[in-house]
Amino acid sequence: MRLNRGTILLLLASLVVIVAVLVLNNQRTAAPDVTPTATTSAGAGPLFPTIADVNSQGNIVRFEVTDNTANTKIVMTKDAANVWTVDESASLSALATDQTAAVGTMSVLASLSAVDSFTTENLADFGLDAPKYTLVLTDSDSKTYTVKIGNQSPANPRYYALVDEDTTTVYVLLKDLVDNLIRQITEPPYVPSPTPTVTPTATANPYSEVEQTATAVVEQTATAQAFLETTPEVTAESTGESTAEATSAP
Repeated sequence: MRLNRGTILLLLASLVVIVAVLVLNNQRTAAPDVTPTATTSAGAGPLFPTIADVNSQGNIVRFEVTDNTANTKIVMTKDAANVWTVDESASLSALATDQTAAVGTMSVLASLSAVDSFTTENLADFGLDAPKYTLVLTDSDSKTYTVKIGNQSPANPRYYALVDEDTTTVYVLLKDLVDNLIRQITEPPYVPSPTPTVTPTATANPYSEVEQTATAVVEQTATAQAFLETTPEVTAESTGESTAEATSAP
């Protein structure tokens, strides 16, 4: 059976289309997927299992959060008496450090958990090639626990993060918890300053003490003079009435 020229061209065109579809499908399969995909190797859970429990956080002696863009940070340290002090802050103050708030803030970072995680070779896709914030805890043995914060997820209130020196596993963290830790840079855990008590202020007398004394003397003199001027009239009237009564008496 012989095929005419038109049929041959049609078959060739169909073959070209089939080959093109196969090539495109192979390219899509090989293309990297930048969408975060959870893996069974990491998943959710505490970033630092050894200090996630409150009872395991007693050896933490330093808390630090750095804004890598603004080049500002907060640094809190704990002394041998277990007293926390704000050593450095964008809003440094002479106020005492609130011990309960300081310990609570440190504990939030120590027990920070991921809601998800995935692996990637493209850190720039998640803002982790140049992290915006760096959070570090240090214990009494100089061991550090580091979290590097990248971009916020475009779909959820989440942040992407790296932990310690791992540059392939991206952790997904709750935005509110991370924001609270970052906020410590400008709002350190100080004891609130006492509300000032309003003290009543006496109204100042516009006259000096000498002027007040002189005024009082003048007022007293005027009162005495007025009394003397009216006294003779009262005395004469009283005397006349008394004399008339005595004369008319039997």
